[in-house]
Amino acid sequence: MSALARELRFALRGLWKNKGFTAVTLLTVALGVGANTAIFSIVHGVLLRPLPFRSPERIVTLWELVPDEAGVPRRRRTTEGNYFDWEAESRTFEKMALFGSAGVNWTGDGEPEELLGARVSASYFDVLGNEPILGRTFLPEENLPGNEHVLLLSHGLWQRRFGSSRDVLGRRLLLDGEPFEVVGVMPEAVYPTWPQATGRLPFLPLYQQIWVPMALSEERRQNRGSHVFGAIARLAPGSTLQSARAEMDTIASRLAAANPDNYGEGIVVVPYLEEVTGSARAALLVLWGAVALVLLIACANIASLLLARSAARQKEVALRTALGASRARVLGQFLCESSVLGIGGGALGVGLAYLGVNVLVALSPAAVPRLADSGLSVPVLAFALLISLLTGILFGLAPAIQISRPDVSLRLKDRGPRVGLRRGLVVSELALAMVLVVGASLLLQSFVRLRRLDLGFQADAVLLSEVNLPPSQYRDFRSIARFHGALLERLSAPAAVEASGLTYDSPLDSNWIDDFEIEGAPETGESRSAALRIVSPGYFRTMGTDILRGRPFAELDDADHPGAVIVNEAFVRRHFGPADPLGKRLIVDTPRSYWNESLPSAFEIVGVVENVRFLGPSAAPEPAFYLPAAQFPVQEMMVAVKTAGDPAAFAARLREEVRAVDPDIPLSNITTMERLVSEALAQPRFNAVVLGFFGAAALALAALGIYGVLSTTVAQRTSEIGIRMALGARSADVVRMIVRQGMRLTLAGLAIGLVAALASAPVLRSLLFGIGAQDPWTLAFVSGFLAAVAFLASYVPARRASRIEPLIALRPE
Repeated sequence: MSALARELRFALRGLWKNKGFTAVTLLTVALGVGANTAIFSIVHGVLLRPLPFRSPERIVTLWELVPDEAGVPRRRRTTEGNYFDWEAESRTFEKMALFGSAGVNWTGDGEPEELLGARVSASYFDVLGNEPILGRTFLPEENLPGNEHVLLLSHGLWQRRFGSSRDVLGRRLLLDGEPFEVVGVMPEAVYPTWPQATGRLPFLPLYQQIWVPMALSEERRQNRGSHVFGAIARLAPGSTLQSARAEMDTIASRLAAANPDNYGEGIVVVPYLEEVTGSARAALLVLWGAVALVLLIACANIASLLLARSAARQKEVALRTALGASRARVLGQFLCESSVLGIGGGALGVGLAYLGVNVLVALSPAAVPRLADSGLSVPVLAFALLISLLTGILFGLAPAIQISRPDVSLRLKDRGPRVGLRRGLVVSELALAMVLVVGASLLLQSFVRLRRLDLGFQADAVLLSEVNLPPSQYRDFRSIARFHGALLERLSAPAAVEASGLTYDSPLDSNWIDDFEIEGAPETGESRSAALRIVSPGYFRTMGTDILRGRPFAELDDADHPGAVIVNEAFVRRHFGPADPLGKRLIVDTPRSYWNESLPSAFEIVGVVENVRFLGPSAAPEPAFYLPAAQFPVQEMMVAVKTAGDPAAFAARLREEVRAVDPDIPLSNITTMERLVSEALAQPRFNAVVLGFFGAAALALAALGIYGVLSTTVAQRTSEIGIRMALGARSADVVRMIVRQGMRLTLAGLAIGLVAALASAPVLRSLLFGIGAQDPWTLAFVSGFLAAVAFLASYVPARRASRIEPLIALRPE
């Protein structure tokens, strides 16, 4: 221990004497370690941290695989009938649970508010394996019709509206006009709620406020036509994911043979953690790999600095060796210094990581679960300590080995170390920088193409809000239509409103896929389906979506007139080809099944509308058909208002207009269309910005590496350059000689980097849109750009070398 303490004191004293070198090295390490720690804290918080459930690795989600008309299997929600068959026949699952979306209006306690959550079967929380912090979960008998008037609160809602009071148990809330008793409060977690038609779960706090029992009638338990539910399950002891998938494949085959509604359908089993992390997993792992490359470049740069510094310590090492110090002792001394630099820089890096995590969370998509809870936890700090130690050893090992070589006579002659190792470090820096800059350039181009993409609507100056009518007060379609008509009439009066309309889904959402038939079309034996969009007459004008052929919906397209439908371009292309669809009729039974025989079931195609990318900017437009809201009134709708000024400023007026029609109807999830578009682009924007920052850092470090090597070369070759100039060499000849040396290093680094960039293409492919991962123009541009930067980094020391005075250079000789 005394020897270690002595070496440590010697290392600290030596570093203190070289404050400039120490400061630059500590800052470089801090940047590398801080960036890695910040990204790792996000990766740990989102991907690696265990979910707050019992044995979360045994929880899975179950979706149906339903082939579309092209035969491509698509993830879809399940039906009640299929779920109960799964539950009865499966042996690989300990428990299984069904859940669906729940949206209720809470009135009678201050400002009306819409609460969103899930209707769940009694085994829902048994599958998840967590207990309430207050009260209890649901009893089996509360899943029977008539017994379902109980609810569970989320931790956030309990804090926000009840002040974390324990007296909330037993309290009755008026939901959709009916009393519900609070029986429990659930802890914070990432719960499965609100299953989407595309087989995904939105893990936003907005959709995790309440839970109510799912009370299904016997008729509903037999339904196999309405795919509106999600399912979760817990693997039984001894069961594996593979055995569960094999069993569900067998069950799917049996159901497909026994029930026409299940023809061609499969079942997909997905680990719940994969469901939670979603598309963020690939992006975060790519970014983590990128900062690891930045750290390697930083290590190479510091190693190069240490090699340059070692030239001034040749005599010191030679004297210590001559006085009896072993090579191991010398090696240990230099590794001790580099470790001190690594740990010191790592400590500074933790401080930078603390700030960096906040910046990353602010830049990251809000829809990524558990992201906001990321921070410098114990595992993250342990990771920071580990990489600090490894970094110190990594950048200190090569210089320590080289300077501790037992060649005393060479060192006493004051000859510097060979620069071959430093040149190799520069080549590796350039190669790594090439990979990062190519990746950043591709992601940036991908984001720009997404941003410029025609989404099929105009997002500017449009305000959106959900307006959900309680079934207890709005039991029939005519009362719903009267409310909608009265609201739209009131919204036509304000001067600030240019247009208004109603829609079931926002233009960037799709939650209803329905079957239809084309009247007179030959039988194919397969059902046809497409996205169903329910809108009012003013909707297309409000959203700026063009009617390409035919007409938009009119006020006369109501329950007392013949059915009308508008289809999009993708629908026409798939089902009619070059034929004119106007005047053709679609048979859609869903409106009548919801209400009664008064609503149409046959709808004439009166218009063709442009495609809207409602599955997201990067997804191809899907076939869709639009029904008039007055011919298919539903309680859950969104109101869209096109304003003359700032749409957010109209929110208070919109709330007043809704209250004027019915004071018990709350507005919820008020937002602007521009914000929804921004959120849809948040992930690619985050990828491009963060990787772009790291790519710029890598480029700067590589340029500094070239500059450092050539500056050292000029210093070591001062006498040689003086002799050349004394013998008649011109300044331009000296510049060419030094620049040529730098460009040789550059070309070697770019060649290796090009191969590495091509090899890493599969990693980026899933994050790109509209551009290939091996785009030749990008590779050529980045190569040229890096070569230009390297040329500038070479020219500065070359220019300085050309100004050497021969007499001054030769005086030491």
